[in-house]
Amino acid sequence: MKSKIIAFGIALLALSACDMLQPRQTAVAEVKIDATTTDDQKFSYMLGSQFGGPSFKNIGRQLGEYFEIDYLVQGVLDNSKAFKDTNFKLQIPRDSMPVVDSYFAEQAAERQKLARPDSATEMSFNGDISKLRAYVDSAMNTLPIKPAAKYRNVTVTIGEKTTPIQKYSYIMGTQLDIMFHGVERQFDQEFDLTYFIQGLREACLNVLDSNYKTQFPMDSIKAVNDRYVVKVREHMQKKREELMRQQQAALDSAAAANDSTAKDSAAKDTAAAKASAAEAPAQEQK
Repeated sequence: MKSKIIAFGIALLALSACDMLQPRQTAVAEVKIDATTTDDQKFSYMLGSQFGGPSFKNIGRQLGEYFEIDYLVQGVLDNSKAFKDTNFKLQIPRDSMPVVDSYFAEQAAERQKLARPDSATEMSFNGDISKLRAYVDSAMNTLPIKPAAKYRNVTVTIGEKTTPIQKYSYIMGTQLDIMFHGVERQFDQEFDLTYFIQGLREACLNVLDSNYKTQFPMDSIKAVNDRYVVKVREHMQKKREELMRQQQAALDSAAAANDSTAKDSAAKDTAAAKASAAEAPAQEQK
């Protein structure tokens, strides 16, 4: 285990050497949900809340420390930029991300060991996996979690002093943005990244402080989600119908072409037969 951690430290130094000295997007301005907010903006906010909140909460429980929100947001911003501009380079190259992922997977596994029951307690479950899972789940909730870093809403860069959890936060931000663009592809339209980030950070802040009030309550989020679930189903149905129409048109076109070819061939055969029939009497007369 010690050798793996040392190897990870070397890998982090290598990542620092790859830092890009290019301008970064500035921190995202706060936006308000009000009477002028469109449904698409509300949906973008909801996506940020639904994607970010559970991930933020679960990682604290699994690792004993939370993502840093500034680095999460930076990952979203940078990935969105790279999505639109292939010349833009992420601060952590994609082929280096698995190094960080594997390190934290090991940390999560080590933490989960702390929540397992002793042999006597486990034997008392008589092989009932559901009881073991319930025990581990309850024990995980009692393990300490480090105080979260203060959210500053500032632009951040990956450098020599960047901590592992900051790097991991940045990587998770890129993944959240990939999910965001995946939804855009489903709908064949662009949504509002600013509102997505607003929903993301408010959900994270609510995890840290249950007294923190998000702008969009859960019942409103559910209502928007329900509307867009219906919308995407209708959109996908229209796409399927259009695809079927195109396929049928292609089949009809191919059938027509085959029919035309068959008719031409039949006409040629008929003409050839007539010509042959006309030549036959002449040959008999000779």
